[in-house]
Amino acid sequence: MNLRNKGEISVIVHLTKKFADKLKLAPKPIQTEADLFSWTAHFVQGHGFRFVVMMHDATRFSIVLNEAKMPKLKKLETEFKNVLALTFHELGVNPEIVDQFINDLGEITFSKNSNRSSTAKINKVVEGVWAAFRFAREDLDLSLWSNRQLYKMKGAEDYRQSYELMLEILGDHYEQPVLKRQALDLKIRLDLDGKDAIRCLRVPANLRFDKFHKLLQIAFGWNNSHLCSFGIFKEWSSNPYAEPLIDLAQFEEDMEYRPNAELMKNYRLSDFLPEYDKILYSYDFGDDWKHYIELENVVDNYEQQLPILLSGSGDTPPEDVGGVGGYHEFLEVMSNPNHEDYEHFKAWSNSQWWKPFDEEYLKRRFRYFE
Repeated sequence: MNLRNKGEISVIVHLTKKFADKLKLAPKPIQTEADLFSWTAHFVQGHGFRFVVMMHDATRFSIVLNEAKMPKLKKLETEFKNVLALTFHELGVNPEIVDQFINDLGEITFSKNSNRSSTAKINKVVEGVWAAFRFAREDLDLSLWSNRQLYKMKGAEDYRQSYELMLEILGDHYEQPVLKRQALDLKIRLDLDGKDAIRCLRVPANLRFDKFHKLLQIAFGWNNSHLCSFGIFKEWSSNPYAEPLIDLAQFEEDMEYRPNAELMKNYRLSDFLPEYDKILYSYDFGDDWKHYIELENVVDNYEQQLPILLSGSGDTPPEDVGGVGGYHEFLEVMSNPNHEDYEHFKAWSNSQWWKPFDEEYLKRRFRYFE
């Protein structure tokens, strides 16, 4: 990938006609290569939403600015750089690279977009952003979701995510490890009364608890169809009804009868770990699945992609099987093809997308975790 020489840095943002009209600008077209400092920007309005997508031309890495009304658009340069820095930090980019890159961007020069290929590419990115609104509204979350889209770049043999391509170009330009962050090694045990399932994960220390919930759903094969909570402890208690030191709820309405609860999306693992090294993740308050999480190790300056599955063992139950007792009955029936309920249980478990533990499959799933 052909980059500009250091010392010749000037960030160019190519505005689509719709966006230039919105900003009441008439910039002239500036021809640039698709390098580290070339972006295309588009304004989108419809279905009650107004947002800006700023796409990195060389990689399709994108930053999304939601609720893009005029006060926000007047601070476009500042808003863009702030969300860009937040997105890089959330992805685990080396803080030194983040600071240097934001500084190198300097003052934005606007240009008229006259590249049909860039227009087609940013329209494709916009399609992904529309899909992201089903799950997110914040600039950071929308940007993270957008950068998980898969693209096949010209000359490439396989599909890559745009954030992976952006990390490569940053590493090439600044010639130092592009990823650097603190990681936590966690051992998670799903209590199944003697048939426990274990998953050992390495996760970023700054992982938000609502994202951690989604990761645990993948790790244990759940379908995210029930409520959950996190309880933070210093020591495990033999009392199953022991109150946690910190109670994290999923939604505000869950807090109505839990006056001491906090919203999990407002906290990160690093807010409590390693001081509090035991976490209880409860999922499906009917079946009451208990996942006992313990901190095993802290890894500083980790330079690889996260999260990853370190190891695992044990199958996990299907959704709505009826708790631990129902799961044991399910296993008994499934171990005997001659059982009168075998075909029924088999068809039902298939409808639940249930499958035995597959370590390689999970490792692949983790690679594309958002």
